[in-house]
Amino acid sequence: MKNKFLALFLACTSLLFAQEETNEPTKFQVGLHYVGNIRNNNIISDGFNGIIGISGSYAVYQNENVAILGGLTLDYLQSRDLFLQNDILIWNPNASIEVDVFKGKLKPFFGLGYAFFSNDFKFATGVFDPMDPAITVREKKLNFKGLTINPGLKYYVSDLLFLEGSYRYLNVTSNDFEDSANTHFITLGFGIKF
Repeated sequence: MKNKFLALFLACTSLLFAQEETNEPTKFQVGLHYVGNIRNNNIISDGFNGIIGISGSYAVYQNENVAILGGLTLDYLQSRDLFLQNDILIWNPNASIEVDVFKGKLKPFFGLGYAFFSNDFKFATGVFDPMDPAITVREKKLNFKGLTINPGLKYYVSDLLFLEGSYRYLNVTSNDFEDSANTHFITLGFGIKF
């Protein structure tokens, strides 16, 4: 196990310090990130721990200063609530713009998207008393969907490797709840361009 970890560490380190210059513009980006779910007193932020996410995007238009990207982000969240039975995978198609404001390696970006996911919710009917035969546990599938806003920063270590930090706001609703859930994620990760 230690040898596999060491090999992975060495491979990532060699990519990190590779300063290969490319003349041809790269259009694809793939990233891996940690998802931090900030508690906000709603079913999503209180019911799940952020674990990991992956993102991919394609530059529809790019020049030296601006890149307009379309992509997909998948975030995996683990259930921490007894009533929410399954972990969730949030699908988030999005469009973003990345601007070279600082004329260097640090580039801010801003994205808009639409997220959707579902989960099974278990609840008891009646007054809770385990000995009462009138108490039944029911299960219902909840579907969530809503707008995402995603500002952040990318630091380009080389032309092909970047580090990324961002904030993602989700305003999701469900057909079963009248209120919307305002959820806040902090993501930290790295990515490559090809």
